[in-house]
Parts: sequence; structure tokens; C-alpha cells
Amino acid sequence: MPISYMEFSIKLFGINSLKEKRSIVKRLISDIRNKFNVSVIENDLQDSKSYINLALSFVSINKSAAYRTMENLEEYIEQFYNVENVIKEVYD
Repeated sequence: MPISYMEFSIKLFGINSLKEKRSIVKRLISDIRNKFNVSVIENDLQDSKSYINLALSFVSINKSAAYRTMENLEEYIEQFYNVENVIKEVYD
């Protein structure tokens, strides 16, 4: 069973406070967890108003399912946010 890891760097625009950013991060994390059943955390840049850095991990039945889930996750996040960098890794 492959274990997958992804990391997203997301650029935010028009955010005036960390409270606003936290609201966006909480909603995004909740949406990702509910829609894709993956583990997700904000792993860096918590004090930055202009960037979100999320790390996600999940276990799949096989590699093709892992890659499919990663593509779906990337498409889902990119439809709402300006993603600047994505790291994808699958471990056997």
C-alpha cells in the first residue's frame, strides 16, 4: 500500500489580518479532509498573511489510485487558489 505525501504553497491576495487567513485555512483544511479523506495540516508560514503552506498525506490501495488522488487534489485546490509550488511523493 503506497503512502503519498503532497505539499502545497498557496499565494493569497487581499488578506489584511492573520485572523482572515486562519479562517481561510480552517475552511480549506476542513473541505479537503471531508472531500478526499486525507490527513492535512498547515505546516509552515503560519505567521505570514500572504502564503499558506499545506502538507497532506494518505494511504492508497495502489500507485495508480495514489496518483489519481494527487491529481484530483491538485485540481481541486487550484480551482480556488493560486498555487505556486506543489511537491508530490509516493512511497511504497
